Amino acid sequence: MKMKTSHFGFVKEADAIAAAGYDAIELHIKEIMSFDDFEFRRAKQMLRDSGLASEVFDNPLPLDVVIADDSFDFPFYRDYLRKAVERTAQMGGRYFVYGNGKTRSLPDGVEKDTARKKNDQLIVTLCEIAQEYNITIMMEPLAGAICNSVLSIPEAYEYAKKLGCKNLKTLLDFRWFIAGGHDYSDIVEYADFIKHVHVDNPLLPFPERRVPMLGDGFDYGTLFETLKEISYKGYISYEANTFDDFETDIRKGLSLLEHYNIYSYGAKEEKQMGA
Repeated sequence: MKMKTSHFGFVKEADAIAAAGYDAIELHIKEIMSFDDFEFRRAKQMLRDSGLASEVFDNPLPLDVVIADDSFDFPFYRDYLRKAVERTAQMGGRYFVYGNGKTRSLPDGVEKDTARKKNDQLIVTLCEIAQEYNITIMMEPLAGAICNSVLSIPEAYEYAKKLGCKNLKTLLDFRWFIAGGHDYSDIVEYADFIKHVHVDNPLLPFPERRVPMLGDGFDYGTLFETLKEISYKGYISYEANTFDDFETDIRKGLSLLEHYNIYSYGAKEEKQMGA
């Protein structure tokens, strides 16, 4: 079975990710926003030369920003988000992953309702800007260890319903799915609402995230068989930040998928035939 495959990375890593056999690279909005105009043009050319798609971008706001803080400058970040949407759209962007656990966390006590309204306003504003460029925002269910809002796929679904944003969906981050003890039936029930999948080895202590591989101590079979069951059409994206050997490790990630008869669209036909 063919599925779209992607790997986290920076623009400079695009050639290595393409050479390994992935279909796409998942880039960081923070990196894209750090470029001056010349660097941005060069980054676009590097992506084109690599042949990789770059449809999914991560974390619309800087990770150290907290919406609930009194210092949060809404007009500034509205303009920041507009520039982020415009730039990523030029690079082929179609989805934003809204993880940002610290950014969207809510304070305890009487200030919680006010903070929640500020969070809602930010998401609605982001969705409105993104809709102009046909970009979908994916609210990432996290875990209580790093965030206290939207911790499951059903919660993400209800949140999108509450806000009424047509381009607000969700994704499955397998690490947080396992950490939260969620049932695989959620993936089946909300199949149409899940637009992306992140995978790393969920046994390792956060923030260490490694490419999932055969023999790494975790059985990924139920995940991949469930994705087959729902005829999943988004990307399987490896979210890794720790490597023994980058190029070797990312190739082992594709070998894991092939063990479960899942092949990237760029995989050679003889590999799929078992040659």
